[in-house]
Amino acid sequence: MTKNAMTKEELLAKTQASIEKQEEKLASLKEKRVDESQDAIDHVRAAIDDLEEKLEQAKAKAKDIAEVADDKWDDLKDSLESTWDEASAKFEEGWNSVTSSVKSFFS
Repeated sequence: MTKNAMTKEELLAKTQASIEKQEEKLASLKEKRVDESQDAIDHVRAAIDDLEEKLEQAKAKAKDIAEVADDKWDDLKDSLESTWDEASAKFEEGWNSVTSSVKSFFS
């Protein structure tokens, strides 16, 4: 068994909080208005598209978790928690890549 496995409700709460945080990050990125080269602006737009796709994937994973029947939860919880952690990490990696490549957007 892995680390203290969460209950379905705990994992759903964790996923919802993470999704909300990711949505806030994307919204703040979209609202930025700065003087950048067209290449940098294009890079950020492409990154936003990529992050939105990752966020949609994360939402799909959260939906999968929500739809697991309670009697199947014990069999699937470790796998679902691991899958969620991976989806969330992919978003964070994408976010960190964007913020490090276009620092002036965040200064």
